Amino acid sequence: MSGSRSCTLVLLLASALNLALMIPGGFVETRDFSAYTALILGAFNLFLTVLGLGSFVLAYMVWRQGRGFWLSALAGLGYVAVYQADLQGLFPVTPVPMPALLYLLEWLGTALGALLFLAGLAGIRTAQTTSGAGEKLPRPVLFGLVFAGGSIILFATLAAMGAI
Repeated sequence: MSGSRSCTLVLLLASALNLALMIPGGFVETRDFSAYTALILGAFNLFLTVLGLGSFVLAYMVWRQGRGFWLSALAGLGYVAVYQADLQGLFPVTPVPMPALLYLLEWLGTALGALLFLAGLAGIRTAQTTSGAGEKLPRPVLFGLVFAGGSIILFATLAAMGAI
């Protein structure tokens, strides 16, 4: 496995796991988001869930097929954007201050996202062109991802609204 491929794989997994630690209602994210509507929170949690679970799918693609570097770079930008929006007080804004651990994890996530962006770009340069569509995820895995994603979105949205 090439260096950029290994690096992209590790950064995708680290970024997704770091994000998973910050699910509202978990042990790190304890702020009150009840001022936001369920629609806004749901859309935000949908984005975060697609970013996190999508990173696991991309990690699989990078590992098994040596593909997905363009989307990995895009995911890196997504991580940087979402963490910086929160750290800079753009969105989401809550009356409860950010816990110190969350602050540290978001800065770590920003660094991981920036490195993921660079690794994805390096992977684009070094990736060998493969013919065909490549290996697809099995249907049970896809079903599991959709179910897990829906569960995460529902839990995170309800927890952020204070309903859990």
